Amino acid sequence: MEQKPTEKPKITPWIAMGIVGDLMVTVAVPTVIFALLGRWMDEKFSTKFVFLTIGLALALFIVAKIVIKKGRKIAKQL
Repeated sequence: MEQKPTEKPKITPWIAMGIVGDLMVTVAVPTVIFALLGRWMDEKFSTKFVFLTIGLALALFIVAKIVIKKGRKIAKQL
């Protein structure tokens, strides 16, 4: 018996642009939110870049976890 190899989905430019757009939003939204929150807290407590730095570090950690998870999901689909 001859088995047909499973065909991988064809990646069109539109699919690729959707993936890139999704990843861009995933990176941008937490970064902007935590940066603005950190800046607001720095102004409120009269500190210099303490909360902004903490917020950006936290955003980096969260974004990395989400991007790794999404990357694994995308790799399985391809």
